[in-house]
Amino acid sequence: MIEHEGIIEKIKDNRVAVRILQQSACSACHAKGACMAAGSKEKVIEVTDFSGRFRENEQVIIEGKASMGYKAVFWAFAFPLIMLILTLILTLSLWNFNETEAAISAMAALTPYYFVLYLLRKKMASSFQFSIKKWESGMAEGGKAREPV
Repeated sequence: MIEHEGIIEKIKDNRVAVRILQQSACSACHAKGACMAAGSKEKVIEVTDFSGRFRENEQVIIEGKASMGYKAVFWAFAFPLIMLILTLILTLSLWNFNETEAAISAMAALTPYYFVLYLLRKKMASSFQFSIKKWESGMAEGGKAREPV
């Protein structure tokens, strides 16, 4: 499971907006102060909750399946890379484009893909569902949730 600590920003009907601090994979590194790669940013995740157990400004844990992360990486990076390479190969071998034309064509082929992905964002968002649980004061050790309620 993927878990993030967050604070409930807003509750409207059965939709709970949770603000999380998304940190880069190297955020725990001792050299992060001198490194330009380390970073973090705030995100708001919407979670559906019918229990009514949560209040605004409450600290909570949101969690999702690890498979959601793999699916997101596939659609955002792996599939476009495959498209890029296939377009490059086809334009170089079948249509005899020069390398510059082939590279521009391969990058241009991604434009409709990302546009379709943008149009399908709401449908795709429904397949990325998070759950929410209470956070207790003893859960912060080591940055991981230890005792879900």
